[in-house]
Amino acid sequence: MQDGRNGVLECKSYSLQALLLSMGSIHLATAALGTLVALRIAAIGGSAELASLVAASYSLGFLLGCFLTYKPLANVGYVRAFAAAAALSAMFALLMSRTDSAASWVIARFVIGMATAGLYSVGEAWINDSAPSESRGRILAVYSTVLGVASVASQALVAFVAEDIAAGFVLMAATFCFAIVVLALTNVKQPAVKGHATVRLLPVFRYSPTAFVGTLVTGIVVTVFLSILPFQASTVGISSTTITVNIAMAYAGRILFQYPLGRISDLMDRRVVVVGLSLVASGVLLLIAVFVTADGSALRGEPGMMISIVAAGVSIVLGGTLLPLYAILMAHAMDRTDPIYVPSTAITLLFVFTVGGVLGPVLVAMISAVFGDKFMDWAIFSLLFSFSLFAAWRIGQVDPVPLAEQIDMAPATATSVESLAR
Repeated sequence: MQDGRNGVLECKSYSLQALLLSMGSIHLATAALGTLVALRIAAIGGSAELASLVAASYSLGFLLGCFLTYKPLANVGYVRAFAAAAALSAMFALLMSRTDSAASWVIARFVIGMATAGLYSVGEAWINDSAPSESRGRILAVYSTVLGVASVASQALVAFVAEDIAAGFVLMAATFCFAIVVLALTNVKQPAVKGHATVRLLPVFRYSPTAFVGTLVTGIVVTVFLSILPFQASTVGISSTTITVNIAMAYAGRILFQYPLGRISDLMDRRVVVVGLSLVASGVLLLIAVFVTADGSALRGEPGMMISIVAAGVSIVLGGTLLPLYAILMAHAMDRTDPIYVPSTAITLLFVFTVGGVLGPVLVAMISAVFGDKFMDWAIFSLLFSFSLFAAWRIGQVDPVPLAEQIDMAPATATSVESLAR
């Protein structure tokens, strides 16, 4: 009997490992595609407006996918839904390797955005359901680390194919297919499809204006940083290698800082941490606006060793302060939420973040059309700095949540359509 139980545990362990590998592959492909698309548009002489429109179409697709995946899951089950979504992503990645049509790119990124929402929905729900209750927190922490490592690795792959970007899309299509193979071979029982949480915009705003506004602003700035800045940097002569290295360093910054920052936020008013991170990230964006993307001279061509080290350090600080903001804002909102509304608050903030991901590129396109591309950097700096002032003002207006009533911060990412596991 003991041997049988050990066999079941080993089977579950293998299945969880396969699930984590599959989701890591999905995240690697989606993170790499974001950079590849920006570099491809710059390479063909596309405009900032086109880069913004393509980025917005992905966010809009993801936004709709968050709310359209439940019915297919209920009808066909997790494996079929995952396979279909990954196959769609692979198909349209291949399409993007064969065309320079603006309309085709917008459609392709929209479909990939919808499919990606389904992929994260399936994979994360399966991981949540398969993880034993006594080790769920540890497994979710491992999952968050897997995503972080995949993000860094994605930029290494982009650098590897920088001389033949079309081949990069083919490689990402193969990565989506690899994820299908891995997940299809798992033999753990599929989770039951549960009810879908509802979006509650006004209640969440009333409970925590700081989390609501901060999540919207973070969605705008993160999307511009990861999807539009690489395009702008490429158009002013910064090499693809330099761009991908610095994006990788930003992702590495998140890995390095998210857990220490989370532990610190558990011991004090989280809004103080939010203000501090927003101010530091704003300062870095100001440096980028002044010294890097204005004309590209600081990093154009092959920068010297000292400049490269400084740029990598700046990227680590920006990634380590900007990218963990979502998780800390989520935890702050949960501190002020009735337990019965936790799933709705989680899905609402994901909705708000994704709306920011749609608005950010649209705003950039408008700014670029009226004031020119260079003003974009000043705009996102001003937006994030204004939020930090708002969050600081809120500290003086509303008492903090008592430490005894704060939740333990979870490693939330802006990918999941699942509620936080508790």
